[in-house]
Amino acid sequence: MDKPLITLSIEEFGFALASMGAEDVAAGLLKPMYGELSEREWELILQAASHSLLSKGLIVSLEETEIEFVPDLLEMLIHFARSRRMLRGYSLMNDQEKVLTIHAGEEEQRGQYLYHLAVNQRIHLFTWTEPSEWEEELYRFYLSQERLLPAKSTKLRLSESRWNALTAISPDTNVSTLLSGWAITDPEQQLIRAWGSAFIKSGKNLDNLSILHYGDEEMPTPEQMLLLLNVEEHFYSVHNIQPDPTSEPVIEIECSTEHSIRKQLRDMIDKFATPSFQR
Repeated sequence: MDKPLITLSIEEFGFALASMGAEDVAAGLLKPMYGELSEREWELILQAASHSLLSKGLIVSLEETEIEFVPDLLEMLIHFARSRRMLRGYSLMNDQEKVLTIHAGEEEQRGQYLYHLAVNQRIHLFTWTEPSEWEEELYRFYLSQERLLPAKSTKLRLSESRWNALTAISPDTNVSTLLSGWAITDPEQQLIRAWGSAFIKSGKNLDNLSILHYGDEEMPTPEQMLLLLNVEEHFYSVHNIQPDPTSEPVIEIECSTEHSIRKQLRDMIDKFATPSFQR
């Protein structure tokens, strides 16, 4: 049986969340786009969204005191509201911001996963998904199918202080000046110069893939994160390879091959989907 696929505008999604009692989440979604509006202005926006959902057939009944969504959308909204762990990918390319979030189910929905793709925060697409689909989905999320990567990867490791110095460089900083005091090999210097140049060219923007967990805090905490730098010439990954959280991080920068980046994606997927990691 085909999986249900539901597409919502940001206003429709905000209305649906508010109707489920998640007014704070809805406000956090809509306010960055609309700013501070009067109560009447918010009413008009949400009223238009409710009629749009009704015309799409996603609302069965729309009364003053009760709103009934179709079962597929209702199940997705409940899953979204209850989920405490997620695998979240972020990409910014050609002025298009994409956020792909896979929400793990809780309670009776444990073992189910909700796929949520947001494009420029305006369009939100939802469907059900499973771990066997994620490697290819994430690879295509960050890289086009036609993209050719080097046949051989190169990598180096940095202390946290050196990583912080490298990411703090300004566009007019000569990377060679920064490296003058570092005892590293010529190939490592070449890799850092290439990475630094690409980092500046990207506007110091990094894509990322993270495993997030909502504990008692209002904001989720990252359990693990993979930073990604996608430029025309190369695709770089950056992550902490230090397994001991009490020790100083060891940052590894890798100029990736298709094999190496797919392996890193699989490692993140395995950590997220393995039952022992479910809380």
